[in-house]
Amino acid sequence: MKDEGTGHLIVDLDGLRLEQKDQDYLKGFKAFEHQIESDRLIKGRESLFLFNHSPTGSGKTISWLKPALDARMKVIAVYPTNALVIDQKTQVDSTIERFGYNPSEYHVQAVTSDLLLDEKKLYPDESGLRKGQLLNRIIRKGRGRGLVLLTNPDILTLALKDAYFEHNIREAVRSVDMIVVDEFHLASVKQSDMLLFMMHEISDDRRSHLKKFVFLSATPNRQIVDRAKKVGLNVVVLDDRSVPLSCSQGRPVLPRLRLEVRSGAIYRTYELIKEDLDYFVDLCRRPHKNGVSAKTVFILDGIYEVDEVFNALKDALAGLNMRVERVDGLHPATPEKLKSFDVLVSNSSVEVGIDFNVDRLVFSGYSKSRLLQRIGRLRNKPQEEICEAVCFVPNVLYDHLKGISAKVGILRLTRRELAEQLDKVLESGLDLSSYSKTYSPMEAYLYLKARIKGGTWRDELGEEHHEKGMPESIQGEEWIRTLALIEKHFLEQEIDGQMYEWLDSESYRLEEGLLSYRGDRFQALMFDTTDCQLKLYDLMYLLRRGNVEFMPPQRFALRLREACKEDYDATMKPRYESMKRFAAGYCWYHGALGEETRKVLFKGDSNGHYTRIMFSAADHTRKPRMVDGFKVDTDPNIPSLSNLNNTLTEYKIFARLIDMSGSYLKAKFNLGDFFYLYPYSGQRSVAFGHDALYIDCLIKEEHERRR
Repeated sequence: MKDEGTGHLIVDLDGLRLEQKDQDYLKGFKAFEHQIESDRLIKGRESLFLFNHSPTGSGKTISWLKPALDARMKVIAVYPTNALVIDQKTQVDSTIERFGYNPSEYHVQAVTSDLLLDEKKLYPDESGLRKGQLLNRIIRKGRGRGLVLLTNPDILTLALKDAYFEHNIREAVRSVDMIVVDEFHLASVKQSDMLLFMMHEISDDRRSHLKKFVFLSATPNRQIVDRAKKVGLNVVVLDDRSVPLSCSQGRPVLPRLRLEVRSGAIYRTYELIKEDLDYFVDLCRRPHKNGVSAKTVFILDGIYEVDEVFNALKDALAGLNMRVERVDGLHPATPEKLKSFDVLVSNSSVEVGIDFNVDRLVFSGYSKSRLLQRIGRLRNKPQEEICEAVCFVPNVLYDHLKGISAKVGILRLTRRELAEQLDKVLESGLDLSSYSKTYSPMEAYLYLKARIKGGTWRDELGEEHHEKGMPESIQGEEWIRTLALIEKHFLEQEIDGQMYEWLDSESYRLEEGLLSYRGDRFQALMFDTTDCQLKLYDLMYLLRRGNVEFMPPQRFALRLREACKEDYDATMKPRYESMKRFAAGYCWYHGALGEETRKVLFKGDSNGHYTRIMFSAADHTRKPRMVDGFKVDTDPNIPSLSNLNNTLTEYKIFARLIDMSGSYLKAKFNLGDFFYLYPYSGQRSVAFGHDALYIDCLIKEEHERRR
């Protein structure tokens, strides 16, 4: 159905249901097939790589948690965000209580960087405790009982790579029974490559107790599943067995939708919402048919979009006794916010996992994965309910759906049919298969080297420490075993002496860039005057949209002490000390700018900076490296910018400079809007962190094609 003259398209989107089985599972709980099958596999298999692709809202968490609780297993569960880690800890505790398990028989703990600081306070007489030691002690709390440790992938991978310089933590991880990775589709090529490789290496090690791994995702990663099968892992795939809501029997998991599709553009959705603000205000105010107030959620892309829409709606709804909340990187989700809001404005912070009630949804869906992920926020509704949603999509998708509507009239689609239409017109993403052949072998080698050979490291005071590896008597055998795994996963040749030397030398030069899970970026340590909190946040956002005052680190620390007064030593100082080493700058943040967005240009601290980071090499032979000496200019100027540049030039970051503009590169390689390239003086561009590795692969691959 098309609303003539409005430029909006209405899609009647069917819901989903799953068949429930009449089989013993949990008291008062009728299970889905994937839950029963997961229970059987986890309990019955000695070794298992289980990929559960059941749909959003179908209870994938209980599918692994029930067998883990039944057998009092020790489990590390990995979630993509800290908010989800904390939320799922509450869900695990609730499940234990609801289904009559004995809480004293399990240790359940959430682990994030901030929560590790709290853990450290339990040992006041041991001031030198490192994160790895704390993690090791937490795992040991599961001795003699079940353990559910919930954390993020950064902490798990850094522990396994020995980045915490604690040999025992690697072995402690290998002593658990199972690792679960939730929302696996969110992992990038680099992340998914290494997660699968490390878990294969662990399961292949005869000394390791850990042999079971579960990957949860409503969106399958077919490349990783195919590789897992190819390298000989014990793979089981539980595919999506859902059926349309309108023509089948079973329990509803996703509701029918009246989906209003509007044409939009990435990072400009807020303008379209503000242009039609009366419509969206009415949408927020309108109660359910039964008169009960409805909860409306907006999911946008940029944090400045959240700024704009939140402020516009808060002003428009003032005086109506409606609670308007926001959740983003600067304004974290809290149980109180998620429970009591009438209108919630957010970005990707709420698009995965965290379970809260949503009645209406307004969202941007400029890629297939984001559109399907975000539309899944509407779930757990009565069978007869039809939910409302407004989705902003690329012009090409809008025109495509409009063309179908012109032919058939009322546009009715199942969820599977919608996904098929998205596949026809939306880009499926970059082909980064060359990354798996180029940089994944190096990262895998670094992981093996740290475990087998050990190494040296320096603490913050510059003191050198030696980390032990394996006994020399078994190192040779271990290299043979594990290098063969690199060959299986990433290479099309055997690793001979020459290849080994290449891996060793190249990986050493790239070690700092390959080590992290999420990658490198410039961050500022800021005191947020809007809520009096100390935060690390993306420097580019602050430069573009922040009302900020940069200052030297010494002045920042003094001002922080003055602002916090008697609370400084007890609460703020430990956070400051733990965060400052990640900061490229220091500032006081007074909220977002109004309509203004500054332009940002990177440059060098001297005329020689360009030459230094180009490494005197042609574009296709250059490689990402750790470099310093960056400065920034902004337009309009920030008066205190010189204070930022004084600290920014000293900060080393993993970077790749390209002798072409970002707009040219994006068009050339069809990079999309979520690939970040920043302008560098002289019509050049620079990429940081993992993007530096990805753009390097694309440039080299294109050069090979031209030869």
